[in-house]
Amino acid sequence: MKRSIIIWAVALILVAVAIFTTYQYNNNPAPAPTPAPAQSETPSDTADAGNDDNEIQESIDALDFKLKDLNGKEVSLSDYKGKTIYLNFWATWCPPCQEEMPYIQQLNKENQDPDFVILTIDIQEPEGTVKKFMEDNQYDFTVLMDKDGDVASMYGIQNIPLSLLIDKNFKIVSAYEGAMENFKMLKEFAYQLKEDK
Repeated sequence: MKRSIIIWAVALILVAVAIFTTYQYNNNPAPAPTPAPAQSETPSDTADAGNDDNEIQESIDALDFKLKDLNGKEVSLSDYKGKTIYLNFWATWCPPCQEEMPYIQQLNKENQDPDFVILTIDIQEPEGTVKKFMEDNQYDFTVLMDKDGDVASMYGIQNIPLSLLIDKNFKIVSAYEGAMENFKMLKEFAYQLKEDK
């Protein structure tokens, strides 16, 4: 009698462990990129350096992708070949991203150059969450939805926000990891290729 009770007790414990393990696995997806630590260097330092682990080497070919914007329109990065592209990876839950958003909005509002494009990529968030964030803050710059995180993985994004500058030859010429501290800093990074800046 005691032996059968022990067997049943062990069986119940094993079932409980299996249920707990399955629950943990299903409710804890792969971790999203973490907010980037504050950066001390300026964007121009980032473009010229190349030794820092947080920097991307100059003149790397940009990788093409297709994502949908918040209106459901499919956008390819290559649609903008021949233009300068400011590309920013972010998420609504990321405090440094939130700090940087007003500067991106201001850049978008001031931009009158048809050959300069501002694109942002939200990583792995529900569309409704991002739409509400944009509406609540009255932002109207372009947001592309990387729902599965595939584009972030393709670009090796580990920390956000991360800004890339892609030139007219479809080369990544500069990168900055972390939030820009002010609008001037963001503008200098974004316009570093403009001859009349």
